[in-house]
Amino acid sequence: MSETAPTPPPETGVPQLDEVLTLVDLSGPVAEHPEQLSVAVEALQQALRTPPQS
Repeated sequence: MSETAPTPPPETGVPQLDEVLTLVDLSGPVAEHPEQLSVAVEALQQALRTPPQS
């Protein structure tokens, strides 16, 4: 059985989100997925609450 290379995280153009998305690793134990996704969702919510100033 061959392993595939991990898919790189998406780039959103929002540095805070891009940084958090690099920390999400869904190849590990499933028990760790909810915590990782929760951190990413919180970062997304924070970015949506405080959009960048032009």
